[in-house]
Amino acid sequence: MKNKPQYAIESVDNALHLAQLLLLEGPMRVSDAASRLGVSVSTAHRLLAMLVYRDFAEQDADKRYRPGAVLRSAASSDLPLSELRQMAIPHLQRLVDRVNESANLLVLTGNVARFVHTVECTQLLRVGDRAGKSLPAHLTSAGKAMLTPPL
Repeated sequence: MKNKPQYAIESVDNALHLAQLLLLEGPMRVSDAASRLGVSVSTAHRLLAMLVYRDFAEQDADKRYRPGAVLRSAASSDLPLSELRQMAIPHLQRLVDRVNESANLLVLTGNVARFVHTVECTQLLRVGDRAGKSLPAHLTSAGKAMLTPPL
């Protein structure tokens, strides 16, 4: 688990988090972005404008923002992750409630395990939120399970 930098720059963190959300959850309106980040609509609008300016996002005719060229080139698959995430959340939550351990949703892209969503348990010592992270699959327990050939 990574620790937050001692001198974190909140606006940079919000912009990067928003880029992650666009990639993992798909298209969103300014109000959706504001809600997910816990910022004002005007702040979300400025963040999205900067992401558009740097090609991390683009705005459609329906006023929703989606991943731009930079994020699309970095993504190695076009999986509908937002739909997968929404379907998995209740199941992950039930699992966490039952075993009181954190649970992650991962997808395998080539030999890379991509963390799509995390539901954290309430224990003091626990696995933190890894959503948006990618690791070589052989370095994660879920990745090892996905790489194992069927019997």
